[in-house]
Parts: sequence; C-alpha cells; structure tokens
Amino acid sequence: MKYSHYLVALCLLFSTYCYSQHYQIEDKYRGDPLFRKIDMNKLEKDCTYPPNYWQLDNSKQQEVDKLCPVEKNNLKFDFRGLYKFIYKEPVIIYNGKDFQLTLSMSEDYENNEDYEDNEDNDIESGVTIFGGGISLSIVKDNIVKDKVYLANNYIYLSDFAVAYQRYFISQEGEVYTLYLIETEEGIFPMFWKHYRIDNQKMKFVLQDMLVNVTDGVQYQIIYPNQFNVISNKPVPKIDPKELKSCEDKYDKEEYYSCNIDVYNHYNNRLKQKISLLNKKNNTIKKSYLKLQQNMASVCLKLPPPISGNRRKTDPYLSKIMFCLIQNYKQEITNIEKQLAH
Repeated sequence: MKYSHYLVALCLLFSTYCYSQHYQIEDKYRGDPLFRKIDMNKLEKDCTYPPNYWQLDNSKQQEVDKLCPVEKNNLKFDFRGLYKFIYKEPVIIYNGKDFQLTLSMSEDYENNEDYEDNEDNDIESGVTIFGGGISLSIVKDNIVKDKVYLANNYIYLSDFAVAYQRYFISQEGEVYTLYLIETEEGIFPMFWKHYRIDNQKMKFVLQDMLVNVTDGVQYQIIYPNQFNVISNKPVPKIDPKELKSCEDKYDKEEYYSCNIDVYNHYNNRLKQKISLLNKKNNTIKKSYLKLQQNMASVCLKLPPPISGNRRKTDPYLSKIMFCLIQNYKQEITNIEKQLAH
C-alpha cells in the first residue's frame, strides 16, 4: 500500500510522463518541423527580397531564395503532394485505443467567404485537386470531437499577394501552424499558433500564438494569462492630444494603428503607479506581473481567430487591448486613491 502512495505522488510530480502519449504518424502526413518554433523577426528578415530582386537573373534569384527557410523549395515536407493522399476522403493518420486523428479536406474554412482558392492540377494522378484547406480532426466512435485548421494551398489576396498556411505535428501531440503572406517584396510570417492534443477531453487546446500585424511589433499570447507586446523599436511617448483623439475614436470592433500607443501608455502608467505605491507601503508589495496576468486571464477568454486573416486577427487584438486598457485605467484610479491617503 505504501508503494502505491509513492507511485501516485510520482505521477503527480511527473504528470507529463505519466499521461504523455506518443503519436506515431507517418512522415508524409506530419508536416515540416521548421514550424515548431518561429522567430518572426529573423524569418521576415531572411525572406524579404532585396530591392533589385526582380532585376536579377534566375540563378541569382535562386541564391536569394535559399536564404528563406519557408520558401517552398527549401522545405523538407511536400505540402503540395499532401493533397493527393486526402482529396477523396479523410485519412486516419493515428489510430489510438480511444480515438483517431484524421486529415481531411476542409470545405467550410472561414476564409472561403473572403478569398478565392486557386486550383492545382495534379497531372501525375490524372485528377484536378483544388488547393483548399486541410484540417486535423479528433474522431471517436466515428464522431468528430474537435477540429483544427492546418494548412491550405495558395489563396489569392490580390494581383500582388497570396497567402498560405503550413503546419507540423510532433510525436508528443503538439500541433504548430504558420500563416504566411507572399508579395513582390518577399514572404512574411503573420500568424503562428501552437496547440496541444488533450487526449482526455478530446480537444485541441491552444497554448500560445504570435501575431505579426504592424512594422516591428508583434503580439505574444500565452494562454491562459499572458499578453505581451514585443517591439524591436523604443516605445514612443504619445502626445496627450493624440491620446485623446485615439481614445475618442477607439472602437472595440476595429483596429487602429494608434491602439498600441494607447495600450503602451496605460501599461507604463500602471507600472509607475505600482512602483510609487510599493515605495510608500513597506509592508505589502503589489506585483505588477501578477496583477497584469489576472487581468489578461479575463480578457483572453475571448475566442481567438482561426486563421491569420487580418479581418479576423485585427478585431481580436483590438478587443483584448480594449479590455486590458479598461482594466488598467480602473486599477490606476484605485492606486491613485491609495496614494492620496
């Protein structure tokens, strides 16, 4: 009996090992491991074409292309070839004791309402395969319990831009996706997501994501309680008139370029007020990090976007920042009252 108690304690201590599950999936379905971890800034730098790219001859262009790891000729995984395995019906890529993982063509992808998919002609198989979406599903007793959007072929955005999504599934049940936009200036990472397969709840649980929507600024979200703004530039001070102007037109349903300035302004003010309060109060110290995480845990309950489409991600980011700003303002007011006494 004593040994069983020790075993339970060890399982609680090392629960990752006790309940982990390995997913033996054939390489032809797994995707490219490049997408497991992404450095948005480096990827954007490596994949931006030089100004004279389109004046270079073919061999010189190929030299430039080799610098970009997400360029299709540099990937180890044949995303285009994946379609011929699954275009007729869903394919079981993992057959476990309690459930299966299946890959299938997705006909109801949300971007279909915004963009038109291009066709791909598979000459070798003698059929026409539409470069639509590919989904990964958790299936139990022939019922889809949950589904996550994995990839697509080129989606037409304009005469000068296309978008596409790529993925990787690890043996540990981690799923990674990256949404990219390709223009005449290069290939740009926009939206990276990381899921974990919860084999108890039969769910894909979103762990974290990176959103790259403005020049030099990224949004890092780690669920359930971290929202970070990452910038490679110094945070500018916002003019009081500009601050008021942006707040006057601030709309939860839209994304304005000045939203980030308003967010940074109140975020910095909150840090300053907490610092002043802690200097005044030597007995109980208020933690900015803990406070910010408590606020973020409330604001991050908003359902995240499925794709990297700007029409989906911008309103989501705007709503989170609006929620956080309102919380920051309230807490700043509370601290100012404490400082006045």
